[in-house]
Amino acid sequence: MRKTLTILLILPFVFFSCKFEKKYSDYNETDFYEVQGIIDNITPNRNPFDSPRLKNVKYTYFLDRSIPKKGIEKNLDMMEINNGFYFKSIENGYPIIIFIHKNDENISFCGPIGTLDSLNSKEKEFLTKHFKHKLEMVKKETPDYINKALIKGE
Repeated sequence: MRKTLTILLILPFVFFSCKFEKKYSDYNETDFYEVQGIIDNITPNRNPFDSPRLKNVKYTYFLDRSIPKKGIEKNLDMMEINNGFYFKSIENGYPIIIFIHKNDENISFCGPIGTLDSLNSKEKEFLTKHFKHKLEMVKKETPDYINKALIKGE
């Protein structure tokens, strides 16, 4: 009887001490606005029994600021941000639209992969530099004979 009573007294503390992170669906859609972001890192979540589509996504947003903000969304279904398609090839550096809460810019969620239609000049500059750097990295990793064939084929 004492064990049961002890368990019943401890159990509520365990449940109330668990912190559940809010998801985008827990909010009203009109509470958010969109900004341009970029994916920094994608890692599998830690639960081996979950779907392989669920990933932890780290991202940077407010690209036009001198110090952009960072965010993370855990257990994100990659189909949600890729218009219902699942591609394993979504990588670091992909542009992504980020939903920002109107009252607290630290509350953010991943939107779809892509760029906003209305980028300001600093965001365009940031993305241009980013993609030029990515292209240079690809060129370095690609053998010369393939680069020459690609240039000749233009």
